[in-house]
Order: sequence, then structure tokens, then C-alpha cells
Amino acid sequence: MASSPLLEFRQISRIYGRGEATIRALDRVDLSIERNEFVAIMGPSGSGKSTAMNILGCLDVPTSGQYFFQGIDTSGFDRAQYTLLRRHMLGFVFQGFNLLARTSAVENVELPLVYRGMDGRERRARALKALSQVGLAGRENHTTQELSGGQQQRVAIARAIVTSPAVLLADEPTGNLDTKTSREIMELITGLNRDHGITVIMVTHEDDIAAYAKRTLRFVDGHIQSDSGIEEARAHVR
Repeated sequence: MASSPLLEFRQISRIYGRGEATIRALDRVDLSIERNEFVAIMGPSGSGKSTAMNILGCLDVPTSGQYFFQGIDTSGFDRAQYTLLRRHMLGFVFQGFNLLARTSAVENVELPLVYRGMDGRERRARALKALSQVGLAGRENHTTQELSGGQQQRVAIARAIVTSPAVLLADEPTGNLDTKTSREIMELITGLNRDHGITVIMVTHEDDIAAYAKRTLRFVDGHIQSDSGIEEARAHVR
């Protein structure tokens, strides 16, 4: 029997508002993402790409349809179950970094492990390892104000991978960065996918950034308009 996709939408719809104010952000979307894929999600404002990302990351729930994670239907999950899924299986990288100000890089990276209740010594060791992975060895005790934008995003990526997530969700990860730094960050994310087997799902509006992914989904008006590179991507992960 073939294994289940890592992530799967079955007829997912997400509706906001009522009456004339109703917005159908997603409209009966079917989607599957396999382990170790690198998928870019694109589309104009209001296309549904951010809504799809939020549901994939368990930050929002569909109005109808089913979302399967590793073959498990999450439809009946309560808030605590969604929190555990995010905490143990998902890592997030945002355009705005979302780091704690006046706090050291290593303390920022430790934060997800604090929520897990991990012992302080092990927590520090794992955070230092994650910072080394993203090229920030020696910068562990620098506060966010002492780091460049690219370095801050590296801290954010270290924080996202310190829990060894199955999936890294990146929302416009280079949106606040210059071209050179954007390229460095994308090479880092590509390496996490290629060398560490982390499934990457990335929202971007930039074609040159999407080109780092092996598969690109384009959303328009709540539907997937195109799904390019899927055959190559699936061949790559097999």
C-alpha cells in the first residue's frame, strides 16, 4: 500500500464573513505534499495563498473539507492538539523575523524548547547547534539589535529548526532583505531541504525566490491555477 502524503487537503474551503461581506478565500481545494518536497506558493493579493499557508501550519482551520497530516485527519482536533502539532512537527519563518528584542540570539532560539519544558542544559546545547547550522557560531550572545537583517533571519530559521520539525513554513522569508542577503537565506533554506530532509513550504511573490523551489503552486481566486514542477519534485523525493 502506498504511503500517505505528508500533507493533504481534500476539498478544503475557507470562508470569512457573512451575507454580502462573504469572502471565499479557498474554494474546495485539493492538494498533496510529499515528504522532503520544496514547494513555493504564489499568487496575487487575495488569491488564497496565505490562507492555504495558515491552514497547512495549523494557524487557521478550514470551514469545510479535511486536512490530513501524515495521514491523520485533523478535522476533530481541539486547540490543545493543534498546539502540540505546531510545537512538535512545524517550524515557522516570517518576513518580520518575530524575534524578542534585547534578547540574545541563543535565548531566542531556545524559546520553542522552553515551551516543551526541556532541561536547560540540553536546551542550550540544541540552540547552539542550530545557530551553528545557520552560520552564526560566535554570534550566540549578540542581541537582535546587534545583528543585521540577514543575521536576524538566520536566528529566526535556527529557532524554527531547533525542534527538528518535519515541515518548515516560510512566509515571505526574504521580503525585508536585499538581493545578496536574500540569496544567502534561500541557499540556507535549500540546504535544509536537501541535506536535512525538511519539507519546505514557502509563500513568495518573487519569481526569482520561487525558482529555488522544485514545485510552484499558483493560487487565483481561492483555487490552484497551476502546479508546475510537480513531476520533477516527486521524482526528486522518491
